[in-house]
Amino acid sequence: MKKMFIILSIILLCTACSIGSKVEKEKPIEKEEKKEETVEEVKYKDLNTTPIAFYSLDGNTLTKLTTINRNVSSLDDIGLFQIYPSNDEKINLNDYFGNSFHNKWMEYNTNNNIKIGFNIKFNTNEEAISYNILDPSTTFFKWQYLMNYLYDDYANLGKGFYSHLESSDCNDNTLYTAFKMQAGEIDKIISKIELTVFTYDSEDDFLDNEYRGNSKYTINICLNNIC
Repeated sequence: MKKMFIILSIILLCTACSIGSKVEKEKPIEKEEKKEETVEEVKYKDLNTTPIAFYSLDGNTLTKLTTINRNVSSLDDIGLFQIYPSNDEKINLNDYFGNSFHNKWMEYNTNNNIKIGFNIKFNTNEEAISYNILDPSTTFFKWQYLMNYLYDDYANLGKGFYSHLESSDCNDNTLYTAFKMQAGEIDKIISKIELTVFTYDSEDDFLDNEYRGNSKYTINICLNNIC
């Protein structure tokens, strides 16, 4: 009897080991979690190589501007700045300015949708101000400090006198060939004014409302010895 008990115990023990081994073998293999693929952010690259700058026009000669010094009072004109698609220091035109601008502009803009815009920066006692002007409707921003106007010399060829552009005057063929600035509450401006002209073709050229492309030119405007 005792011998039979020992034999039964051995059989039960072997059976348990066999079952345990089988369970271990049948245990599902845990699948390795796939790591999420991170999509690399597409880096901004500006392919626009259009030259652009501010100039003064004297007869048929354009002279590139750098720093403007003016003593002015409220409502005085600060300056009328011609825009031209070039980086040359001095340009002798062989045609009317409007025609010359149009012909030069089309060298860069024939197969593109390039537009001209502006940025103005200055400080007051209350804030640091930076804003873009992309069309006549945006010239009224911060109007209390600076009054700004856009002109199209090409559209007004042959006219002895013409006014600044209104939104209703503009279409896809409008060219911003000149920028006029007039003083408002200039006693509240405590820094130089940075006026930038730039060319752009999409919203990608702006980050947090600041232009980040390559096609730009800035002049410093110092009013009443503040620079």
